[in-house]
Amino acid sequence: MDVPQDPAVFHEEWLLSRPLENLEVALKRFVDIQKVWCSEEVIERLAFEAGEDAVEQGIRIMEFRYAPDFIAFDKPHLSFERIHAAIVRGLDRAAHADLAVGLIGIVQKTLSLKDAARTIDFIVENADTFVALDFADKDTHDLRSYAPLVDKVRRAGLHLTTHAGEDPGPRSPNEVREAIEVLQAERIGHGIHIIHDDDVMALVRANDVALEVCPTSNWLTSAVPTTADHPIRRLMEEEIAVTINSDDPGLFGIDLCHEYEILHREHAYTAEEFDHCNDIAAAHSFLPLKERQRVWPRTIGGV
Repeated sequence: MDVPQDPAVFHEEWLLSRPLENLEVALKRFVDIQKVWCSEEVIERLAFEAGEDAVEQGIRIMEFRYAPDFIAFDKPHLSFERIHAAIVRGLDRAAHADLAVGLIGIVQKTLSLKDAARTIDFIVENADTFVALDFADKDTHDLRSYAPLVDKVRRAGLHLTTHAGEDPGPRSPNEVREAIEVLQAERIGHGIHIIHDDDVMALVRANDVALEVCPTSNWLTSAVPTTADHPIRRLMEEEIAVTINSDDPGLFGIDLCHEYEILHREHAYTAEEFDHCNDIAAAHSFLPLKERQRVWPRTIGGV
């Protein structure tokens, strides 16, 4: 691959560091990243380094997620099985006494229903090394089409989160409603635009659904005008279960500490408020409670 040697050029051409037109345009930046995941050796190393990075940031409970189809695309030498085994090996190498790790399998909503079913079957077959399933990417099917597939996931003992309510617009809150009512989603990826619909916020509260909020990501995909305009504090004030996340640090050139710095500087978050959000995250994590409590400094639950 022709990778720019100048760090400034690399940053401009490979990373997503300024807002693009919309989420769909931003997702195209993943093309070069996809090519990097080119061998079992590389995949294992990337997983290992991701685990190392989590420890260095002081993260205690970490859920990594990946899309088997995304990594395998145009790589006939990489089966789902080989990709997954390499990721598991990398995370095993990165194991640390202060870190609990889980894996979430992503199903891209751009896949045909046949391919989505194939990916879900793979995740279910490997339920002993996954904790949950996630639906991500641009919507192309009615969520009801996934309902039978989700039933299979539940029977395997796996949890469910789905990306929804990320793009601005009148339909955004209803995406979250459908995710909860149709798929019984336990968490929502982003979901920030429920702030514009009191009824959907009430539904989220009533079902104790946590939002996986990613301030920098929402700015870079033009979901919000600036990180300072992000509705995360208003969502907290509405007693929505808000958690703080980094989304894709490798593509954005950030980490979770960066998100903390933004929230402290632009939204006046206090140490107590960070603790509160983290206790919510610990309570809504999909890892087994015993494994979470092993690394968590406070009692989990009752947040």
